Amino acid sequence: MESLGDLRFSHLVVGVTDMDRALEFYRGLLGMDVVFDQNLTGESFDHALGGGDGNKGRAVGGLIGGVMVELLSLGPDSRPARRSFVGNQNISLSVADLDDTYRRVQAAGYQPDQAPFEIADVRMFFVKDPDGTAVEFIEFPGAARTSEELHRGAQR
Repeated sequence: MESLGDLRFSHLVVGVTDMDRALEFYRGLLGMDVVFDQNLTGESFDHALGGGDGNKGRAVGGLIGGVMVELLSLGPDSRPARRSFVGNQNISLSVADLDDTYRRVQAAGYQPDQAPFEIADVRMFFVKDPDGTAVEFIEFPGAARTSEELHRGAQR
């Protein structure tokens, strides 16, 4: 099979149950630089969800660590039939000082799932957002800041 070729990462969608509560976490703690905030309705939105008519939602998109993350909440009467919002395992954010990040996450009132731990020279810990989506904070060895840099070499 031939790869699709010229692909670039566009965004990651995280389904949330309460947008204001989610924004406290994503914008407040993670420093999301909000790019857009829009209400979603209409035939195209209904089609994207694969549900019936009259779905309503809200999408807030912004940059976290240079990656576009879109938070999506559905109105109480929305009926997505085909699409599940299950599937994202975690959001991984690289940090320069994991121990400082761990302390700051706790000071902000969030309880990490565990203390920082190490796998193959990479240190990490996880914390859940208000809807239970895992957010991983990761510290790579040396000058690396991403998995690609760890495995292919950091660009200087």
